Amino acid sequence: MGGRVELRQHLSLAMRMVAVITLLLGFIAFDLIYALMLCLWPEMFPADFSPWFTGWDVLITLGVGLLAAWPASVLAIRVSRRIVAPLNSVAWAARQIAGGDLGARAQIDLETPGETRTLVEDFNAMAQRLETMARDKVVWNAQIAHELRTPVTVLKGRLQGVADGVFPMDDALVASLLTQVEGLRRLIEDLRGVSLAESGHLDLQPRPVDLAADIRDLAVLVEPGLTQAGFRLELALEEGAFHVDAARIRQALMALLDNAQLYADPGFLRVALRREGGCGVLMVANEGPGVPDATASQMFSLFVRGEGAVERHRMGSGLGLAVVQAIAKAHGGTVSYAHTVEGSRFTLTWPEPEH
Repeated sequence: MGGRVELRQHLSLAMRMVAVITLLLGFIAFDLIYALMLCLWPEMFPADFSPWFTGWDVLITLGVGLLAAWPASVLAIRVSRRIVAPLNSVAWAARQIAGGDLGARAQIDLETPGETRTLVEDFNAMAQRLETMARDKVVWNAQIAHELRTPVTVLKGRLQGVADGVFPMDDALVASLLTQVEGLRRLIEDLRGVSLAESGHLDLQPRPVDLAADIRDLAVLVEPGLTQAGFRLELALEEGAFHVDAARIRQALMALLDNAQLYADPGFLRVALRREGGCGVLMVANEGPGVPDATASQMFSLFVRGEGAVERHRMGSGLGLAVVQAIAKAHGGTVSYAHTVEGSRFTLTWPEPEH
């Protein structure tokens, strides 16, 4: 409390001193001007005229100065309150946040000056971001632990069974264990990719590549699994070189295909590649059923899964689309979702350099 009063007192005293000093300088300036005029044009003044202060002049000057100090004090108190009150609020909120209350915010009113208002708003924005990051960290830890628990539990159970002689170590069991290990590997890679993107360290090596050929090669690998799941893969690929990191684009496409295989209804699964408006466009479309509006606005966030997917107990960590968004941003582009009469459509775009 003492520190806040001291700041207000400093402002008030400074404004009073400015008022008094200005008044005194005015009187001194008038005397100097009269003295100069008396030297240059003495005929303009009576013979007994003196430009210097008399005793009455000093008393009048001091009286006027004291009178000027009173309205200056009133104005100083009002201005200091308008300046100091928001600063006090920021200091209070900062102490609360330092003490662990991340929900504390500085207060602001309509009379707050523009610069001080900007300071308070920027502080509150910083505090909100800090609170969001802390909340996301808790969610991250819980979600990562949840996603790791299942494959680790399965691996431990199977290996314990083998050690106890309950399960034979045959090809089927090895394939099952490899499936769990592959799931762990992809989860770790997705987490790594998102973390690198969040920190601005996602490494890209863009160069002109035949992206259509890369997509066709990937399609050969994933088509058997998609066909078995009831999907019909359709390709519409524009030929030519695209300036991208081919490995990252394949990673994004793989995530979109996995997302469709996990959550879309069996049917067509169309992959299109084209140039449009100086940008490269990669689109993945399926027959739906679509994403609820409440989920669509957050579907590219970390660990977001639709209610329908959770209810049907389908696999998925909720990281795939976040990885796609990270790759799109790293390329200087965007990823978007739209629901049309034909179904769902995911579109990844990135700027192509002019030739």
